[in-house]
Amino acid sequence: MDVEKLASRVQIQDVLARYFRGIDSVDKSLVRSCFTDDVKVLYDGRPPQEGIEAVMESLLTFQRLRRDEMQITMHFMGNFNLLHLDESSAETETYAIAFMVPPKTISERMAVRGLRYLDQLRPTHGEWRIAQRRHTLDWSFDAEPTFASSLAQRLSAGTPS
Repeated sequence: MDVEKLASRVQIQDVLARYFRGIDSVDKSLVRSCFTDDVKVLYDGRPPQEGIEAVMESLLTFQRLRRDEMQITMHFMGNFNLLHLDESSAETETYAIAFMVPPKTISERMAVRGLRYLDQLRPTHGEWRIAQRRHTLDWSFDAEPTFASSLAQRLSAGTPS
């Protein structure tokens, strides 16, 4: 693999890591920066969405956090497979595990999910962005967390003094 392809691979992995960081820190601008304006997504069990505004509004994590139905989330990015790459497009498959902890007033159990993200990316404004996404839920179980900080606690702990 030549240097340009290696650089593109790193940039593509960075887009996916930024998406997970943006979701978990409720940073809408960071999440938005991962997608093209005309993005098309299909999240498992939900109707397809098209366009950045529709996609941003459809993200359940943001909705649940806004309604105080979620205390904290954490996505762990696992296997990353670069299926196709040329100068104008890329296809990837990324495995992830999501941990979603609701407030105790809603549930004593958190959801743990095995996810796959099948993405098509293209260079936009000088950087790689997700143009199409298919999100699949491969498995899920509930577990009782022994401890969970709030999102506010986690965000303030990450701020240098």
